Amino acid sequence: MEIIFILVEPEEPENVGAAARAMHTMGYNTLRLVRPKADYRSEKALALAHGSQHVLETAQVHDSLATAIQDCDLACAATARHRYEKHHYTSVRQLPDYLQAKGEWLHRIAIVFGSERSGLKSADIDVCDLLVTIPQHQLQPSLNLAQAVMVFSYVLSAEQTQVQITDQRLNSEPMPSAEYASLKRLLQQLIVRVGLPERYQGYVLRGVARLGREDLYVLHKLRAAFDHALDRAAIGKENP
Repeated sequence: MEIIFILVEPEEPENVGAAARAMHTMGYNTLRLVRPKADYRSEKALALAHGSQHVLETAQVHDSLATAIQDCDLACAATARHRYEKHHYTSVRQLPDYLQAKGEWLHRIAIVFGSERSGLKSADIDVCDLLVTIPQHQLQPSLNLAQAVMVFSYVLSAEQTQVQITDQRLNSEPMPSAEYASLKRLLQQLIVRVGLPERYQGYVLRGVARLGREDLYVLHKLRAAFDHALDRAAIGKENP
């Protein structure tokens, strides 16, 4: 099932860039623009799309929403406005289940957003199949355009995304063997110094062997602090 995000008459390049970034972080890369008022390839837009500039560079531009969704099986209008016409509103929380229930009948889905100032016009609503809203604690203020795109992107991809558990910090590489050997030696000395029973010493050192680099550095800081405190205590005893 392919998800396409469509922005109708977006006015701010920053919002278009931020929307592209929100989409890409959740695994979506197809963006279509209808009568954009914003320069979606400007420096401001590209800066907010950080790491997702390709979404802007490959975005299609259409003169009408009808042409933008003509190859889609279902068009979902994202709206926070109460409209005078009678409509059935679906919560964005329910949208994944709704789409899943359609199964193989749906191949390409359009999620349609209106402009920052006025949202979707009634004429654009009329060509969509489903009205979807983000439940809010208060009716005002409504979400920013890029924020709304982020919510939809996240909800639709919740089962496909994963927590970033890979350590991307600068010190994520294994601790050098010489440095680890030094830490182990100093830790053994500290263990003896504080009088840890011998039956626990091997258990502690084996536990240290299972630690990653970041944890080893934390342990190294603690060891140094303990040694410093013990040195000060020893000096205090010598010079009461």
